Amino acid sequence: MIQADEVRTAADIVKIVGDYVKLRKAGANFMGLCPFHQEKTPSFAVHPTKQIFHCFGCGVGGDVFKFVMMIENLSFPEALRRVAEKAGVPIRETFRDETMDADARERTLLQKIHEAAAKFYAAQLGGTAEGRAARAYLADRGLSDEIVGRFLIGYAPSDGQALTRRLQEAGFETEILVKSGLVLRDAEGKRAFDRFRRRVIFPIARESGKVVAFGGRALGDDQPKYLNSPETPIYTKSRVLYHLDRAGPPIRKLDYAILVEGYMDCIAVASAGIENVVATCGTSLTESQTRLLARYSRRVVVNYDPDSAGVAATERSLSLLLEQGFEAKVLALPGGLDPDSFIRRQGAEAYRERLAGAPTYLDYLTERAAAEHDLERPEGKIAAANALLPYLAKVPNAMLRAEHANRVAERFRLDERLLREELRRAGGEGRREIRLQADAAATKVTPAERQLLRAFMESEELADEFLAPLLESGDCQGLATEGIFRRLLVARREGETIELSRLEAQLSPEEQRILYESAFWSGEPPDREEVLACLRALRRRRAEREREKLQLEIQAAEKEKDQARLAKLLEAKAKLAKELAHLRGL
Repeated sequence: MIQADEVRTAADIVKIVGDYVKLRKAGANFMGLCPFHQEKTPSFAVHPTKQIFHCFGCGVGGDVFKFVMMIENLSFPEALRRVAEKAGVPIRETFRDETMDADARERTLLQKIHEAAAKFYAAQLGGTAEGRAARAYLADRGLSDEIVGRFLIGYAPSDGQALTRRLQEAGFETEILVKSGLVLRDAEGKRAFDRFRRRVIFPIARESGKVVAFGGRALGDDQPKYLNSPETPIYTKSRVLYHLDRAGPPIRKLDYAILVEGYMDCIAVASAGIENVVATCGTSLTESQTRLLARYSRRVVVNYDPDSAGVAATERSLSLLLEQGFEAKVLALPGGLDPDSFIRRQGAEAYRERLAGAPTYLDYLTERAAAEHDLERPEGKIAAANALLPYLAKVPNAMLRAEHANRVAERFRLDERLLREELRRAGGEGRREIRLQADAAATKVTPAERQLLRAFMESEELADEFLAPLLESGDCQGLATEGIFRRLLVARREGETIELSRLEAQLSPEEQRILYESAFWSGEPPDREEVLACLRALRRRRAEREREKLQLEIQAAEKEKDQARLAKLLEAKAKLAKELAHLRGL
């Protein structure tokens, strides 16, 4: 696929991956925390020369297209176009049409509908009498024209078919408009009308900045007060955080995120010059959303509403954040105020001061438990400690759990040893630090196999000379690398260029892991003499396996007193011993 090769060549995988993962130079490679599984120690590597990535923890790997497909949940054609945009490579329209399957074409249409709708709503806000009334409402909430424009805030008119007509006039079929969630049908299925009516509209974008949904805040007494887009092929609410498209870089730079509940809270904080803020918007924090945040930082300040619902949401979020290895603080604003109300009443500087003094999750929960229980009574101290144990048990790191338990014991004047014992029970017996140990369960691959893989991938001459004899000899039979060697041989016989991205499609996940780990081995690729040494090592390994098998057969023959068979087996063993001595250079 010439167009794909052109984009792959132009793309800088370090730069593109760096948009999602904080990378640091480590020798010839770049390392960071894997965005595809939870870890505390970086095991995610990017090879700038080979333009590939691999995680030595969970085993995923691939080229720049594979990374974008996984991180953005895209099809290959969609990932190719996304990478092309980032690399500045124009994609031919014929190529777009050829590579799009039906689902991809539908998602593209839905994306265009949302882009058109965002422009329509924005125009309605400032260009109509009804919209100007909505603009006055926003001004009363302290939103300047600059903020309204930056957040693409719009207005859905009370005319129940205004958007429907505009989109139909633009050439969109009613069926796809209904799929977008922006247009509904009446009970008889005959009349199409707008989902959002007489509402201030807040566009919701993915990390890429593409609008995929909307939230609407009612003007007047219309119910519900807040209305969000339904889930569609381009929008899953549990996988999107409001404002992350703009907040991502500031979060990475400052190394922490502020988590609020709604659009207005998020906009208020950002308007105060604090850009590292995101909102969940109509849903409890989800594991997918924590994974989004983890691409930028694992430090979070939770600033939900201080009412009973907000406190419950804070506690649920803390539980999930701790389980995912985040460092969490809690900002509970005084006077029962949400972030938007607090900033409008007391100003941005007062909010900054509160933010700087936000307590850790442990201090926040400890003081809440202390306020709710009588610490002068033994039963009260125990109840307060028990309220904290489920949160402590979520902390992945064992030493950190123990340290936090000691602090709780000191605060409530309890026996540290007994509290730690209760913590072990709360977390389950034998609880271990959450860490993927892919290598422990992975198939053993010898250095000789890895070096041969590197040699055959780097040198077509060495592959042509040694691949076929290796497979014909049977020296790699039964090894985890056998399938990879066979795929390499097929590629050479069919005249293909040996590239990781082309090889992996026909390999198992385990074979892909082995292939990418081998590609990350440091040092110069093996030369001809080193290849010969590796081949001898494989032959020696096969001979040793055969010797073990012969020994078992000899024992069976001795037990059965089968002298004729025993003589043949001993002769074969002696011959094999000579071969092994030769291979060992004895």
